[in-house]
Amino acid sequence: MPTRAPLPMNPWLWSRTLGETHAAGLDPLGTGVRQRDARLAALLAAAFNESPFYRQRRPGRGTALPRLDQVAPVEKAELMQHFDDWATDRQISRAGVDAFLREPAHLGDAYLGRYLVWTSSGTTGEPGIFVQDEQSLAAFDALDALRLHGGPATTLPWPAWGGLPRYAFVAATGGHFAGVASIARLQRMADAFALMPWLVPKVQTFSVQQPLAELALQLQAFGPTVLITYPSCADALAQAQAEGALQLALSEVWLGGEQLSAEQRTRIRTAFGCRVHNNYGSSEFYAMAWECAEGCLHLNHDWLILEPVDRQLHAVPPGEVSHSVLLTNLANRTQPLLRYRLSDSLRFLPGGCACGSRFPAIEVQGRADHTLVLHDAQHREVKLLPLALATAIEEGAQVTRFQLLCTAPDRLELRFEAGQPDPDAAFGRARAALHTFLAGHGLPGVRVVQGHAPPLRSGRSGKLHRVLLQPGPTRRRGRAAP
Repeated sequence: MPTRAPLPMNPWLWSRTLGETHAAGLDPLGTGVRQRDARLAALLAAAFNESPFYRQRRPGRGTALPRLDQVAPVEKAELMQHFDDWATDRQISRAGVDAFLREPAHLGDAYLGRYLVWTSSGTTGEPGIFVQDEQSLAAFDALDALRLHGGPATTLPWPAWGGLPRYAFVAATGGHFAGVASIARLQRMADAFALMPWLVPKVQTFSVQQPLAELALQLQAFGPTVLITYPSCADALAQAQAEGALQLALSEVWLGGEQLSAEQRTRIRTAFGCRVHNNYGSSEFYAMAWECAEGCLHLNHDWLILEPVDRQLHAVPPGEVSHSVLLTNLANRTQPLLRYRLSDSLRFLPGGCACGSRFPAIEVQGRADHTLVLHDAQHREVKLLPLALATAIEEGAQVTRFQLLCTAPDRLELRFEAGQPDPDAAFGRARAALHTFLAGHGLPGVRVVQGHAPPLRSGRSGKLHRVLLQPGPTRRRGRAAP
């Protein structure tokens, strides 16, 4: 068993970051903008002076730092290809990070004694590896403490009377993903308060990859007061609650990671009888926007910059839906992200929000995959969550650019995008991973076939959704798995 290396915590940095974030919440267009501009200047200086990758990409000549709009946008694949030249800390290397990530016991531990490392999914064709420094983690903690619960706090957070909450975090497990790594870090920090358990809320992680019936039993036994998960998972659990198979007494449901529809929100709120909080984040920046009491997402523009762009990466005006966005992370100077392309579509809403917040209001269109309903040998319905299916394929087959279509209640078709290396071999690995996953859900008889048609794309945005119900009449296509 390797030696555990907990992350250090700098109380001065944490309290300063909390205070700055609190001040920005009181005056977003004044204090918040000044903080954003100062952080951007420091980030540009760190990136172009200390990162070999960005030094090679520096636009123009002379000693003056370039403006952000002069910096060429960057893709995840390019950063992963030049990983060893990316960080400003020259001790960070791809070989070192890969060795660290190969050990599951390192989840929540400190890489090089001072960094938290997590990975992203491969929704854009390349899994990402992100090294979070102390300032990033302090910023995420401050944003969660002050804005997660519906808006900028008017007073600094203080423990409430009436007992500590019990948090159930339902997510993809089995890897160093952003969510489980963050929770593991918080649990490691809580270990420091072992002699004062009344100060530490109870947090437990549950795997979204397991059958829903087993998940419901585990949640019932734990008895959470706050559920944290994806909209598709919360929707499925809400149906179990409505049918009486689950009896949770929740005070709040926190959602993120997928598109939340109005219908899902209504079902979740009605079934659990509590407030539903939606948030917007990514592996690249964990807390990009918070939801106000009016149900509108507000951008944390003191800690990040988002630029909506079209297919040619040109800016789109407020009110217009973008094809993607360019993210600049103002918190992390160790692994700089300058105009990094995210595949999400969003638009900045013109005019102010009825909640009164001066933080920019946005509307996000992210993942919108389908929850599949298959039939077992007794023709009973079995729900499969899209993230669980995608994770099974990603982790089991090491492929990322795929689409899984449900063409019948007992048949799945797996398609790959053009350029997939050795698609037949990739299909063999994916089929084996899916068979294992399906058998664990009581579905050993479901057929998995390889499709040779290109993946279906959203007609409006052209984006690839990875888990879908086959639209329209089903036709025989592809070859069956032996």
